[in-house]
Amino acid sequence: MLPLLMLLAVGAIGVIVYVLMGSRSDVTNRHAAIDASAGVGGSDGGSLFQRLLDEQRRDRLEVRLQEAGWYNVTPAKVFARSCIYGVIGAAVGFIVMLLLHQFTPIFLLLTVGLAAFGFYRPHGELAAAISKRKTEVRRSLPDFLDLLSSTVEAGVALNAAIAVASDGLKGALGDEIRTALQDVRLGRSRAEALTAMATRVREPDLSTVVTALVQSERVGASVTKVVEELAADSRDRRIMRAEELAAALSNKLIFPMALCMLPALFIMIFGGVFSRYFPH
Repeated sequence: MLPLLMLLAVGAIGVIVYVLMGSRSDVTNRHAAIDASAGVGGSDGGSLFQRLLDEQRRDRLEVRLQEAGWYNVTPAKVFARSCIYGVIGAAVGFIVMLLLHQFTPIFLLLTVGLAAFGFYRPHGELAAAISKRKTEVRRSLPDFLDLLSSTVEAGVALNAAIAVASDGLKGALGDEIRTALQDVRLGRSRAEALTAMATRVREPDLSTVVTALVQSERVGASVTKVVEELAADSRDRRIMRAEELAAALSNKLIFPMALCMLPALFIMIFGGVFSRYFPH
């Protein structure tokens, strides 16, 4: 039992160390985002977890980490966290078996389930972060385009208008736009910086906006008219999305209403009948 407790303690310390290593400043995150857009990934120094990951899985994890905005986390760190959480889950299962003196197939299956849950927990956190980030970008995009349209109509150049519109913008979209502007200041063209931003985020609405801006710049179309149309289209999509969510609300309320109302309704209908035939 003592070795298992030591293994659990080592796993917990490893999780704490990796969590602390994953927290960096905002400036460091921006530099990591610029490196990611340029195809320069973080290095793990040839660690064991880096060697255990095949190239296809590593590339897929890198794309998902960029979508989540975890630019300071490498695929090897995600795999390391999965292994550590899996070991902790297995250790907890074995400790429960030892304490209860139960080595039945059910408890063995429970141990395997805890290990599997621990192994896939970092991937679940990554998927939740991706969904949350894309939702945040999608909600902030119409307000940004409205402000950008007003600024461009006032006669401000597009780069300066983007900077002005992103100044008061908080959240994932504001961080990505400021990163793209910093990328432009370092010598990259505006089209390349915006395209790299859309590639990192991989949100369809943002990709549509970036594609329209890049194409208008290439063909020499009026940026003011393009931005105005993009803002109107983004507002329409947000209204349509809100209507879809409102329409789906009635279906989602069926099960809570059935679980909460039907028992009380049955008691009211059949309570009197049962009290008549089964008196106290």
